[in-house]
Amino acid sequence: QASSSLVCLASLRRSMCAAKLERTGQALRNAWPNLKNFANEQSSNIAQSTNESSASSFVRKNSKKAEAAAGTAATRGPQQPPAAGGCSKVFVQRRIPALLRPGNRPLEFAPAQLFRSGPPGLTRQFTVAASAHASATSLSSTADAWLPVPAPPPRDERPSASRASIEEFVKLATERDDLNQDFWGKYTDIPSMAKASEKEDILMIIENFALIHRKHVYLFQRLKNTVLKTLDAWSAPDFAALCHSWAQLGFLHEDLCIAISGRVVDTAHTCSTQEICWLMDAYATARCSVQSVTDELTKQTLLKMDDFTLSQLCLHASSYARLNLRSPGVFDAISQRLISMPVSELAPADGEVAAVQDEDLLSARDVTLAAYSFAKLGFHDPRVFSAIARRASEVARDLTARDLQMLVVALARAQFRDAELLESLSAQAQRRIAQFNSESLVLMLRSMAFFGLRDDALFTRCVAQLPRAISTFRPSDVTTLLNSFAAVQVYSVALFDVITPFILEKAPMFTASDWLSALRSYSALGRKDSTFLSALGLHLQASQLSLHQLCMAMVDCSRLSFAGPSTQLAEAAMAKVKLDGMACPVDLASQMYCALLLLGHSTDRRAGCSVKGLLEELAVQLGSSDLRNLPLLAQVNLCYAALLAPSAAGAGGEHPMDVLALVEHCVGSEGVRHLPAEGRALLQQIQQALKLLPWNRRALRSEQSIGDLFARGGSGAGARGAGAASACFASAALSHLAPCLDAEAWAPGPAVWSGPPHEGNFKAPALEASDDASTATPADSSPLCSEEMASEGPSQGVYAAQEMRDALAELSQVLAAHSVEHALVTDLGREAHILIEREALAGGQPNGRPLGRDVALLWGSSLHYVAFDESSADLRLSLSAQFQVALLRSVRDIDLVIIPYWWWPAHATQQEKGGALLRLLTEKSE
Repeated sequence: QASSSLVCLASLRRSMCAAKLERTGQALRNAWPNLKNFANEQSSNIAQSTNESSASSFVRKNSKKAEAAAGTAATRGPQQPPAAGGCSKVFVQRRIPALLRPGNRPLEFAPAQLFRSGPPGLTRQFTVAASAHASATSLSSTADAWLPVPAPPPRDERPSASRASIEEFVKLATERDDLNQDFWGKYTDIPSMAKASEKEDILMIIENFALIHRKHVYLFQRLKNTVLKTLDAWSAPDFAALCHSWAQLGFLHEDLCIAISGRVVDTAHTCSTQEICWLMDAYATARCSVQSVTDELTKQTLLKMDDFTLSQLCLHASSYARLNLRSPGVFDAISQRLISMPVSELAPADGEVAAVQDEDLLSARDVTLAAYSFAKLGFHDPRVFSAIARRASEVARDLTARDLQMLVVALARAQFRDAELLESLSAQAQRRIAQFNSESLVLMLRSMAFFGLRDDALFTRCVAQLPRAISTFRPSDVTTLLNSFAAVQVYSVALFDVITPFILEKAPMFTASDWLSALRSYSALGRKDSTFLSALGLHLQASQLSLHQLCMAMVDCSRLSFAGPSTQLAEAAMAKVKLDGMACPVDLASQMYCALLLLGHSTDRRAGCSVKGLLEELAVQLGSSDLRNLPLLAQVNLCYAALLAPSAAGAGGEHPMDVLALVEHCVGSEGVRHLPAEGRALLQQIQQALKLLPWNRRALRSEQSIGDLFARGGSGAGARGAGAASACFASAALSHLAPCLDAEAWAPGPAVWSGPPHEGNFKAPALEASDDASTATPADSSPLCSEEMASEGPSQGVYAAQEMRDALAELSQVLAAHSVEHALVTDLGREAHILIEREALAGGQPNGRPLGRDVALLWGSSLHYVAFDESSADLRLSLSAQFQVALLRSVRDIDLVIIPYWWWPAHATQQEKGGALLRLLTEKSE
């Protein structure tokens, strides 16, 4: 029985093996035709990819072989299965599962013929892989289960550079392109085009590709090599047409411009005015300046100046500007053409018909190019810009975002102010606001700020675009934007909601100059942002700053009442002065001395030894210097700081200067009438401080002199034609933003204006020349506004003034809701406050008990408190705030209550705010 069982088991195993072999053979019979086709296709694809690679590297490798391979690949017909050949192991292991799929027609031969008809290179791995796949998929053995063999799917590949057909390029052309059907029907494919050797054929090919705005690098490189081999057959007019088309398509390179320079010089006299413009534009586009070519083209330009149209002259001028070629002869001639331009050429009068052709009219682009060229090269003739401005006003609605930015920057460079034109450009910029990129947006605002154009609508629209555009901002773009807002003092609630988080996100990318520039903008705007200041203290490396930068940081931190980085800044300054032996200029020493005094470091126990040591060192230097040689505003700052703050302990209890003598010198100086608004506001505070001093005849005489000075002036500081209330809030903000900064010190930076002043409508520094107005880069620091504009522009600290105004208005509403009579006092020279009489307050108190004296409510903004970090636990009133409190108490016999900004329940209801305020008044009175 055991033997019988073994026999049965062996028989069963043989039958199972035979069935399995039959299924494997069935699968292989179906797979073999596809295996042969696939092997042929793979070999063809390998050859094709090799040919394509050779075609794409035509310049670097053998061009003849690439051309032959490309021609073969382009004209190859349907592929036929080759004879059975070898098949690699890798091919079998990777591709068998994909080929053994249902739907393949079975072969018409027996299983025994399978391996005899297969390729000789088929190994055991083929059988193993096929068997495994056949057993896994359980292929059916019935013949009717197999469908006809489908055709191979078309390969979804883009044509290579050399195999692209003409039809494919024509299909890519848009409907608006003007197609020359005779030309496109002349050639069958790109390789046949590349064989063109005649000059006329090459020009026709390039010009027709320019018409459909399509570039074919392989073809253009072949034609370029042909041109370089046959330079003697070409003339300057031919090169003008060739380079003009390639410049439009972005294929113009320096090597071609240099190679054709000899022929251009020899045959330039045969060029028409249009061809001269094209040649100059080609060299300017490639930024390739060849002296012989430019000299010859300049000569031909002067000879044919009368034949140029105005549009051609504008393009020609831009070519000179892009090459930085300052040709007085050419630009003088162009200036005369623009100045003598008839009015009808500028714009036909009402009811008249234009007497000139369309090509003689300046388009929006022509106006932009003309203004940009004359401004960049320093030809700032007001007559030329007057003519340009007249035409620009008429075509303002046709200006693109780039044109607007270039035109406004050009006007700023030329220092040409036209109020009507600027308003038109501002309105058009608001329409195109979504088309500005990050760089053009900030340069547009920078130029508008240069003219003092405080257009709230334009700046508001720009703030609305910030969430979209700020992702592409660079640190310099952020600082330029902030400086523009600081220059015109535009108040926007949402500005810092976008800017500050971006600065925190990109903090590692900010350089020391970027941090200081942003800090200067926050300081000029009067915006104390604790988050920004904390990031500044974390990322600013004081040891890497120069002495001038350390002084800037100290001054701006003092203006924002932020004492956090004082220790590290003082240590770095001491290291440069003591260890490095660096001489500290007197003006820097005076600014640092004022900043540290106004922060209260002369008496503050929290000030480190380095701060105390720096104060003593600065006091010694100032005591040995003649302070009357300092700028007048620096002297005013020293007087204000010395009157408010006691001297350092190591200085003997006295300041290193005679404060009253310095005040008398300031008042008697001739430049006192030309002080900016910030300096005049500080002089008013000095006048009030002199009244608080113990009786002193010199102090009273100086106080009387300052009073007479303002009486003769007829207006107080900060009164910019606005009401007395607005002037009071502006003056109050300026009293806390000390030391004051002159126009040069608080100019938005990094500045993009430099160069000597030129005659024009007003005096102002000019833009630094660059290759393109749209990519003007920051230059050295210089004032943004001219002296006239600085004296008429808005005061600093718009955010601080607006905060105090809004807070007092909210307090007034809360008191009115609880029937408490009060008055808003806005006396110029003293900080604005709310005065409540004791009779009115008695009815509003819960217990009905009146106070002994009247109560004055003073808003304690963030500038009123000196902070060392973000927490409010370590805050103390600044010296300027203490001075305002003492001044109010000296004027009236009142109880003064300061409402701290962190205590006020800003998000509570009106009833809750009123209850909290009345409870605070009761506690303070008791």
